[in-house]
Amino acid sequence: MSSIMNFESTIYVNEQLNRLMVNTAQDLAERSIKACASHYKFDAEEALRLLGLEKVKVARARPIEGKPKKEKVVIARPAFPMPYNGEFNDACCYALRQNSGLYTQCQAVRKNGDFCKQCQVLADKTEGVPEYGTIQMRQAVGIFEYTDPKGRKPVAYTKVMKKYKIDQEKVLDEAGKFNININAEHFVVAEVDSKRGRPSSQKEKVPKEAKGSKGRPKKAKKVLQIEGDDDDLFASLVADANNNSGDEAVIAPKGSLKKKGKSEEEKEAERLAKEAEKELKKLTLEKAKLEKEAKLAAEKHEKELKKKADEEARAAKKKAEEDEKAAKKAALELAKKEKEEKLAAEKAEKEAAKANKSKKPAAAAKEPEVEEEPDVVKKIEFEGKKYLKSKKTGIVYDYTEYVKNGEQVMVGKWNDAKNKIDFNKSDEESEEEYDV
Repeated sequence: MSSIMNFESTIYVNEQLNRLMVNTAQDLAERSIKACASHYKFDAEEALRLLGLEKVKVARARPIEGKPKKEKVVIARPAFPMPYNGEFNDACCYALRQNSGLYTQCQAVRKNGDFCKQCQVLADKTEGVPEYGTIQMRQAVGIFEYTDPKGRKPVAYTKVMKKYKIDQEKVLDEAGKFNININAEHFVVAEVDSKRGRPSSQKEKVPKEAKGSKGRPKKAKKVLQIEGDDDDLFASLVADANNNSGDEAVIAPKGSLKKKGKSEEEKEAERLAKEAEKELKKLTLEKAKLEKEAKLAAEKHEKELKKKADEEARAAKKKAEEDEKAAKKAALELAKKEKEEKLAAEKAEKEAAKANKSKKPAAAAKEPEVEEEPDVVKKIEFEGKKYLKSKKTGIVYDYTEYVKNGEQVMVGKWNDAKNKIDFNKSDEESEEEYDV
């Protein structure tokens, strides 16, 4: 018993056998995809590229002790395809998937755009529009009126039900598990279309009437009627033929009992409807493009206006700074000039006082020298011009001549009553006329 409990159940596989198993599985998968492509009419090479089977690699990893294994998140999906019922999931990819010809929304999560990574690659190959269109394009029309960019329409759901061998009850039961409301019209059997391809230009061949055989007429054939089956179409046709001819049953040619296809008017109407829908899609794309261009142009214009306003504000600020700087400079120059004039006036006063002190009258030359007090002058301004006024005698001297040449040129005398200068009538008048 102990030998059985210690039995080693681990199976070791060498590297060669491991590669052989992987190659066998890969070959089986490729052959299965190609067989499905041949049966369901899709591109096998494209499917292999999308699945990435050519990039399968063998990787062996030993389990790390103590590290918990990541649990796989399994997303519950219906056991068979569900038809489109007008639903839209904004979190999922906007592209449509063929889904057994039902054209439903891709269930992959979109990240940085309108499509998932796989649908974005396919959309780039078809000028930005997925091969089967988008969920927005399908929402723009009725549930049963959609046509993809290549003019194909979704298949009737009854065909999918027949393919998966399911009935209406099973479909509704499975849809109830995922809170899906199935449109009742999906269970209506679609009318069988006439043969595909270009309609034949030739008129339908009318079967020729059967001519009687030569020789003695044959006896009328008996019609056998099956008990309990009074509505046997074939038997009734044979019976009618026998009653009409009286000799032989005339059987309708093969295919004459089939339902006629659509008329030329109906086909033309469908063609025009498809062209109108295609033109509408084209106009919708062009409108979206124009709206995008208008938005970009408006943003560009707004940026230019903002840039221009910033430049004008900077220019106004710079001009204000320059004006302020020029005003300060002018104020400094004016203050400097006033200071220089003040110093010059003080200097002129000093020199006038010194000159008055050194000057002596000619008549008093023989008299003993008497020290005179200096004649103090004051700078005044009269009628916009500067003068020097004696505080003692009131005599007014020319300010400019004294400052430039140091000469005491008398121009008149100050009149205190009239508060003005009484200018000299003649230049020959001497200073004695104004002596007090």
